[in-house]
Amino acid sequence: MAYSMTDVSGMSGVSLNELGHYAELGLLSPSFRGLDEDIYYEKKDLLKLQQILFCKEVGLPEDEIGPMLTEEPLEMVRIMQQHRIRILEEALRLHGLIQTLDRTVSYLQGEQMMEEHELYYGFTHHMRHAQLPEARQTEDLLHNSSANDSKAQKIQMKSKEDFLDSQARIEQIHLDLKEALELGLEPGSPAVQQIIGRHLEWIRGYYTPTAEIYRDLANLYVEQRDFRKMYDGYHPKLAEFLREGMIIKAAQELS
Repeated sequence: MAYSMTDVSGMSGVSLNELGHYAELGLLSPSFRGLDEDIYYEKKDLLKLQQILFCKEVGLPEDEIGPMLTEEPLEMVRIMQQHRIRILEEALRLHGLIQTLDRTVSYLQGEQMMEEHELYYGFTHHMRHAQLPEARQTEDLLHNSSANDSKAQKIQMKSKEDFLDSQARIEQIHLDLKEALELGLEPGSPAVQQIIGRHLEWIRGYYTPTAEIYRDLANLYVEQRDFRKMYDGYHPKLAEFLREGMIIKAAQELS
């Protein structure tokens, strides 16, 4: 089935001018010109337009989009999986940003306390300084506070101690999961689910995950290169083991 330029614009939300622009760049050319002198796109062209839009969504400059476009199904799947990881990372960042917004509103309404470093969870600049998306960072707080301000010093110390304690907790969780995996325990076993429960509580120290967010995070551990490399350092199958356990936990406690 063929679609006119107006049809494609209407279903995709891409303006006629943009479609013409993509044609000029050589990114998306119509399949043929009809007897009515209108130009038409086929299904393969619609898929290519979707690829272009995904590239733009993940921030790829227009001059770098061309090499990302393909009609080979297996290669298209590989690229789509890359897009999925980047979009999921952004979705998790935005979820954390929503949590920060909610906490700030609650603080301004006098409903809860909020520490200084909690004001910046989820912001892009803050995330660039994080070794992992979940890690708390206290560097700015430690470097920018006055050495003569005793209150600031107490906040610094507490923040540093909290950070170190948090890292010690997640390290022990990883080691306990590694031991459970090596003992041949199943991800859904009570012993493993108890460890996964500790992982869930650790995550809740940063934001409150829904079942969907927790499942997405589980997939991110397997699919995202840096996370995968970290878990492979413990055990080559730990990322998948953790993911299975998290998916079970999400179904049992967060649904």
